[in-house]
Amino acid sequence: MKFGIFLAASLLMVTPAMALTVDEAEAVVTVVEQLAAETGEGMVADAAEIFFDYDALSGNLIPAAGFDRASWVVAYDAVASGYMAVIPQDQFDAIFEEPLAMLEGSALPDDQKAMMREHVEGLIAEAQATRQQGAVHAGTVRPLEGRLHALFFGEFGE
Repeated sequence: MKFGIFLAASLLMVTPAMALTVDEAEAVVTVVEQLAAETGEGMVADAAEIFFDYDALSGNLIPAAGFDRASWVVAYDAVASGYMAVIPQDQFDAIFEEPLAMLEGSALPDDQKAMMREHVEGLIAEAQATRQQGAVHAGTVRPLEGRLHALFFGEFGE
C-alpha cells in the first residue's frame, strides 16, 4: 500500500531549526538511490537508521558523503519530511483513499472497522504533522521532487 510511506511519520525527529542545505539534500537522495538499488527498498519516513546500519555493512557511502550517524538521521529526516510537505494536499489525501475504501468494503465487523479506521486516521494525522514540520525544508527538496517520488513510491528500479 502506498500509504505505508507515511505510517511511521510520528517517529520522525525533524529539527525545525536545522537548515538543510541543497548539497545535503542532494547527498541524501544520491546515497538513498544507491542503497535502494542494492536493497530493493525505497525511502520511508523513519528509515534513516536502517539505511545507516545497512550502509555500514556494505559500502560506507554515508560517511563518504560527509555524514556521521547523527547528522545523517537529521538530514534524512529533513529530506523525508520536506518531500512529504511538497506533495500537494489532494495527492496526499488520495494516498489514503484506497486503503480506507478497502477497509470500508471489507467483511470485518463494524466494531473492528471502527478500530482500524481510528488507527489509520491517527496515522494520517501524524503524517500531516510531519508534512507541517517539513514545510521548512520543502523549498530545499523541491528540485529533487521527481527523484524523491521514485524513492518513496518504489519506482527507483524502473
